[in-house]
Amino acid sequence: MVENPRATPGADPIRPLNPPVPVEVQESTQQRPVAIQIRDRWMSVSSIDDLCNVDEEWWRERPIVRMYYQVRLEDSRSITVFRDMVDGKWYRQNG
Repeated sequence: MVENPRATPGADPIRPLNPPVPVEVQESTQQRPVAIQIRDRWMSVSSIDDLCNVDEEWWRERPIVRMYYQVRLEDSRSITVFRDMVDGKWYRQNG
């Protein structure tokens, strides 16, 4: 019996296109980012331009509960970071 007729032998498993990358963040007492480490340099957050709470798949063993921040850094660069509310770690969302 063939287990998966659509599987390509020797193919790598599917990976996300833009996986989040762990990042060091200094946060305020309200758990908002105030500085982010970019390539061994701490950059101050000059503004939080947008934020979004994601709470999905609550029925799974590890639900997705994240607070996303679109921030502007001191060098005017705009990036997206999120705090995983389950494990408390910060990630940069590329792409």
